[in-house]
Amino acid sequence: MRGQSIMVSPLDSADLARNPYIAYNCIRVGSNNAGDVAVVSNGTHTDMIMERIQDGQRPIDALTISLAAYGYERDELDTPRLAGAVQGDRCWLGIAKRDELRVKEFHLEGAQAFLVATYEKTDFEVAALGGSGAGEIARLAFDLPLERPVCAAAALARPEGQGSGFDLAVYNPV
Repeated sequence: MRGQSIMVSPLDSADLARNPYIAYNCIRVGSNNAGDVAVVSNGTHTDMIMERIQDGQRPIDALTISLAAYGYERDELDTPRLAGAVQGDRCWLGIAKRDELRVKEFHLEGAQAFLVATYEKTDFEVAALGGSGAGEIARLAFDLPLERPVCAAAALARPEGQGSGFDLAVYNPV
C-alpha cells in the first residue's frame, strides 16, 4: 500500500522482464465533484480510469473508454481486463475479453457487493463477503473458491460519522 492506492508487484523484479502485466496499481482512491470514489482493476488501466473520473468523467464512461482502449491482455491466456468503481451507493463493473466488452452500473444496498474475476467468474454476480473491515474482506475474498488465488485487496467505504474516504487492505499469504 502507498497512501491511497494498492500496487501489485512481483517479489522478484526479474519477473517483470518475462511478463510486463504484473506491476500496476490495482486500487486507487480519489474524489471528484460527486464525492469519494474507489477504482479497482487487474491492470494498468486503474490509473487511466481514476484520472478520467477525477477530470469529471462519469465512472461508467471512464470504465468503458479505458477498457475499450486497452482491450484484453495479449498474453498466452488472452487474459480479460477487469475494472470496477464504487461511489456512494453506486458501483460499476466492466470486463474486456477477446470477443466482448461489457460495463454495467449497479445500485448497492447495505453491505452488498458485486463480483467479477479474471477467468472463473466473468459474469457480474452478487457477492456475499460480509466482513467487518477492509482486512477481513480481503481475507474472505482470497478464500473464495477460485482455482489460483494469489492475493486479495479491498477498499471499504468508511461508515457515516467515521470520516470520508475508504479503508484499504491487502491479504497476501506469501
